[in-house]
Amino acid sequence: MPNVTKTKAALAKTAQSKVESMFQPFEINGIQFRNRILAPPSVADQADLDGRVTPALIKYYRTLARQGVGTIIVESAYVTKQGRGHVNQLGISTEEHLEGLGNLARGVKKEGASIGIRISHAGAQTSEKTCGEQPIGPSVLNFGRDFDVSREFDQGDVGEIILNFVHAAERAEESGMDFIEINGTEQQLLDQCCCLKLNSRMDEYGFSKIETRLKLALEVVSAIKNRESVNIPISYCFSIFDKIEDGFKPKDLKNMLKLLENAGVDFFHPLAIHAMNKCFENKEPLCQWSAKYTDKPLIINGNIKSPQILDEAATMGCADWFAMDQSIFDRLQWYQFLKRKISQ
Repeated sequence: MPNVTKTKAALAKTAQSKVESMFQPFEINGIQFRNRILAPPSVADQADLDGRVTPALIKYYRTLARQGVGTIIVESAYVTKQGRGHVNQLGISTEEHLEGLGNLARGVKKEGASIGIRISHAGAQTSEKTCGEQPIGPSVLNFGRDFDVSREFDQGDVGEIILNFVHAAERAEESGMDFIEINGTEQQLLDQCCCLKLNSRMDEYGFSKIETRLKLALEVVSAIKNRESVNIPISYCFSIFDKIEDGFKPKDLKNMLKLLENAGVDFFHPLAIHAMNKCFENKEPLCQWSAKYTDKPLIINGNIKSPQILDEAATMGCADWFAMDQSIFDRLQWYQFLKRKISQ
């Protein structure tokens, strides 16, 4: 896929249509979405102690769908117990998780929404008590008193990590999820590899350049795409704001998106502190920067908690989904409220 640089004029040309189509159905990657409103992952902590879906979890997501959300991305599910970050975290690591995930997917779809699931490995951001063994990371790390010191992952670990993500993708597809989202943010394992503060390796997964810091993520994406039993679309969630102070520049973003796109990512989820915050010398918001360097669909995310911010985000013309802040969903009849305000 060639690297396409979009002009402001090209983005502005689609802006009005994005605003007008906010509440209209659309299709991406063969998936039907009823509108562009997206509920991003949150930490519901309503799975049981073995990571299985509970009735409370199904009720939580079905309620969101019933209220009008077009797309739901289920909270981060660990791909292996070694990568479990906290108690009551949702799991997608064994066959025993399948039944509950299937019930969840069917329940949400019955309410008319589409559903994806974020799959994740906590890396060093866990404890032996939580994950059952010494945590692993790109380097020896300690995230604080609630976590244990990690060991540096080796080549044997890499093979297992990749296979765990592949099996999680298989389970997601088997359970009826419309897509998966690979967690490359939140200082989880793949994000730890990309962060100069957390990656001090000198090998092929080391800190020296974006290609090596991203190598594990690229191998995960490629392995899923090349698995004959997996046809599920892949979203990749990332953040750069904690990396800019370490010298992360537009060329690094361009290279990162190109590498991930070539590996097989179908759409991107750039996570910002605020959707409209400008980065790289205060020039443009992250979603707009991302749209310059990829033609893949984009999810805009970052403190979108009012019709005004939603309208601003839509007017940029770069996003295909709009991830709303949880506070919006706490409002009674939030869908009707947004629709009325955006239509004015």
